[in-house]
Amino acid sequence: MIPWHLKRPVTANFPYADRGWERKLWPWLMVAAVLFTSAVLFADWKRIPHGERLAAQRTEAAQLMAKATDIIREYRLSIGIPIDDALDPNHTGLIGAPFTDLTTTQGVLTAKRTSTNPQFASIIVNLLVNAGLKPGDKVAVSLSGSFPALNIATLAACRVLELKPIIISSVGASSYGANIPNLTWPDMERRLLDKGILPYGSVAISFGGIVDTDGGLDGTGFTEARAAISRHGAEFLNEGSLNQLEDDILRRERIFSEGGPPRAFVNVGGPITSLGWIAEAARLDNGLLRRVPHTTNPQRGLIFRMFEAGIPVIHLLNIERLADRYGLPIDPSPLPAPLSPNTSGDLHSRLWQTAAIATFWLLVGGGGCWWALHRKARRAD
Repeated sequence: MIPWHLKRPVTANFPYADRGWERKLWPWLMVAAVLFTSAVLFADWKRIPHGERLAAQRTEAAQLMAKATDIIREYRLSIGIPIDDALDPNHTGLIGAPFTDLTTTQGVLTAKRTSTNPQFASIIVNLLVNAGLKPGDKVAVSLSGSFPALNIATLAACRVLELKPIIISSVGASSYGANIPNLTWPDMERRLLDKGILPYGSVAISFGGIVDTDGGLDGTGFTEARAAISRHGAEFLNEGSLNQLEDDILRRERIFSEGGPPRAFVNVGGPITSLGWIAEAARLDNGLLRRVPHTTNPQRGLIFRMFEAGIPVIHLLNIERLADRYGLPIDPSPLPAPLSPNTSGDLHSRLWQTAAIATFWLLVGGGGCWWALHRKARRAD
């Protein structure tokens, strides 16, 4: 018996053997490409605020940071701490001294001055929105005294986006940070809280730095740091030894997770509880982290642990590199206006890039199918 499929002509097995199929197939491929692109755009656009709304939020955050900086400058002068024109030519009041008893490690002056640009608050809005955060979301925030300007930028972004930051801070600071007695980060935070500009206060504060690593406080630094915590009124976290580093990290993780896990983790500066005491910390990127080196070392910091738990992590360090990524000037003088910077807007640029790439490959695939079918049809003839 002859199999049924051999009883039919070869051309009968090919649905487009009438030679008019070429004109019919290509329009349908174009329609499919348009529909697919629209689906990609719609799916992501629902997660992202409208362009005008996002731009307004970014500008509002930058203006709020500029206003908070003005308050700190006025406060600094009111308590008799002058501004050094050579160190702080823009008179922000956020640049500290080269060294005090509150200094933990060596810092870079140009990085500290770069961080005072109010447009950093706009960038952090971008990062938080890109992390998928929505109004009312809880955000775990680790702040040190090393970059008071970025601390302000982070809290300004949180206020504009109506987020709920849970903050743990440290007093100690690298050089040129908030290392001046009576003008530590807890003092600045308290002032902004009392003025109602940034209505957030740290739930707990540590000294900062670890003596075992040659990055801790000494001399009268402990006394000054304890006094700053007392003035603020937050809980004191007694940290300061590599032997207890893992316990300190886990305790901070428990504080951040009370009432449910945070929707994101923001780290400003280089607290060892965030980085950990591991070689992999040197390989961390900046901004919203897409990858984090894998390690099971018990001394890995919160950045690693949060990422492992599937929580988006924003890491703000290596400030000059971060500024360059977003087109912000390095060590600007005067400071740019507190407006949303003219960056590529990575949220929407990536959205359109994704759609364009998807459409391109759909058309390439469709064209390949058209060519293959066309050749097959000619052979069938």
